[in-house]
Amino acid sequence: MKYLRFLKNIYVVIYKICFQVVYKCACLLRKQDSKKMVIALYRTDQLDDNLRLVYREVLKQNPEMKIHLVHGVNKMNLKLFKEIIVLSNARYLVLDDYYLPIYLVEPDKQLKVVQLWHAAGAFKKFGHSTVGSKFGPTTSYLKLVPIHSNYDFVYISAQKFASFYAEAFHMNLKRIFALGIPRTDLLTNAALSHRLKTEMHKVYPFLENKNNVHILMAPTYRAKGSHHETQLDVAKAVIELSSLLNRDKCIIFKPHPYMNSSSIEELRKCPNIIVADSRGINEWMLVADAFITDYSSSVFEFALMHKPMAHFVPDLDEYRENRGFYTDIESISDAAVIQETNQLAAWINARNKGEYFDSSRMISYNFDHVDHATARIVKHFLSTEK
Repeated sequence: MKYLRFLKNIYVVIYKICFQVVYKCACLLRKQDSKKMVIALYRTDQLDDNLRLVYREVLKQNPEMKIHLVHGVNKMNLKLFKEIIVLSNARYLVLDDYYLPIYLVEPDKQLKVVQLWHAAGAFKKFGHSTVGSKFGPTTSYLKLVPIHSNYDFVYISAQKFASFYAEAFHMNLKRIFALGIPRTDLLTNAALSHRLKTEMHKVYPFLENKNNVHILMAPTYRAKGSHHETQLDVAKAVIELSSLLNRDKCIIFKPHPYMNSSSIEELRKCPNIIVADSRGINEWMLVADAFITDYSSSVFEFALMHKPMAHFVPDLDEYRENRGFYTDIESISDAAVIQETNQLAAWINARNKGEYFDSSRMISYNFDHVDHATARIVKHFLSTEK
């Protein structure tokens, strides 16, 4: 085992040296284009949520911007060399997740690296905050690959969380800005949300059934192998739950992008579960009557809908031990915290259409801004010098 780890480290060192040489040469040979922006896709092959909104807003504020999309596989292979060459003469790099190429080089001084991050608030620990946990990276790996480094602008939902992000990204607080989360515009912009809701009803006729209560369920991903967080089988738990629901209750299951495809296929077999393959989670929030997650920060965004919500966390103690939280669930969320499947079934069966849930405290705690976030953020990084 130690021998294999040694060989892997040697490979990483050699790859990194070659990668840096190619990047520096490309920077020297290619004149920087002040109107070039690279947006890195990670979780999906298409623009959605934060990145789609920022893409449109950038072109609105600066129509001359030339935007290039790359899909980061985040593996040290030949494809990454193509990505770094594309990046070598860019003025902007926009991310909302992990992006390996930018951690392997010393970026050109003219490049602005913008990290939108895909999560509101500060819920489960990530990045450098997980060092020493079963889930997190080792200090020896971080010496080889300094993950979440080289960010010039990081945008978060509230200033009170800045220290958590500074820790997670191992960066200076001065480069973290509480200007909001772009995708909340989908929920707070009345005209936009109405248009999206109308589209959803046209595309998905089952939403027209006024007798059914639609419960959106979006569990977070649980790592496997040596970095596993818990032993919970999410698909098995949801299938068990589905057998306990009343006829008028329907689960709209939004799978995490990393969820095993075989597990998703098992969920499709349940007559009262609809797997939401397409559309972003915020669009599904617009048509849902209630929401269930576990440790996903999407619960903060759903709070903007003022509808019932719950955390289903049967593995809470194990998750806390193996990964950890920045803040206890009860402090940051007003959603019901449920650990037993039969209790969750009872909670779902008690739901009705048109229910109101007072989440005002939760909103004010997790957001400094809840509207016009995209325009505010784009204006900031386009106009602010490094």
